[in-house]
Amino acid sequence: MEIIGPVVQVAIDVLTIDEALRVGEAALKAGATWLEAGTPLITFEGTRSIGALARAYPDVPVLADYKAMDGVAKYVVEAKRQGAQIATICSVASDASLRAMVQAGKEQDVLIISDLYAHPNPPARARELQVLGIDSAYVHLGADERREDPSRDPHRWLPAVVEAVQIPVGVGTFSVEDGVKAMNLGATVAVIGVPLITAADPEAELREYVLRAQDAWAARH
Repeated sequence: MEIIGPVVQVAIDVLTIDEALRVGEAALKAGATWLEAGTPLITFEGTRSIGALARAYPDVPVLADYKAMDGVAKYVVEAKRQGAQIATICSVASDASLRAMVQAGKEQDVLIISDLYAHPNPPARARELQVLGIDSAYVHLGADERREDPSRDPHRWLPAVVEAVQIPVGVGTFSVEDGVKAMNLGATVAVIGVPLITAADPEAELREYVLRAQDAWAARH
C-alpha cells in the first residue's frame, strides 16, 4: 500500500463499537479516504474494534491508532490479524521500538506511521524517523494541549516537518478551515475527528471537510 494524497483520515475517537460504526458510515458517505480506529476506541473496546471497522468497510484502509511505545511488534501483528493496513507508534518511543515497529510492518505488510505528539523538536525527529524507515510522520497537537490553550496552532510544526522529509506528512486538525490550511501547507494526510464526528450532522460536516481539503490539495498540485 502506498500513501497517495489527498488523504482524509477520520479519527473515530469514540468509546463503543456501535458508535464507531455509525461514524464510519457517515465518514465514508462523506468521501473519507481512511478510517482510524482511534486510541480511545481501542482502549475501551479492545482490538476487536479494529476488526469491526475492517469487516464493516472492507474496501477502505483502516488505521489502528495504538500510539505504541514498547513491545511493539505484537501490535502490528494484531493490526494485520484484525484487517488493518496501517498502525501507529509514538515518535518519543525509543529507536529500538521504532526499528522493531518498522520491521514488523515489513513482515506483516502494514504501513507504519509515527506520531510526533509531545516531541520537543518535530522536524529533527521526523528526519530521524525517515532514516529509521517509518512510512509517514504526523504533526499532532493533542486534545489536552488544545483544551488547555485553544489558541495553539495545530499547524505550527507542519511546514518545517514537510521541508525536513521526503516521506508523506499528516497533521491532526480540528475544523474545516484547519483541513484546508493543512493541504495548503504541504500535508498529504489531513486527520479530523472531534468536533466534526460529534456534530449534529457529522456526514454533512465531514463532506464539507473532504471537499474543501481535496480542493486545496488540487490547487497546490
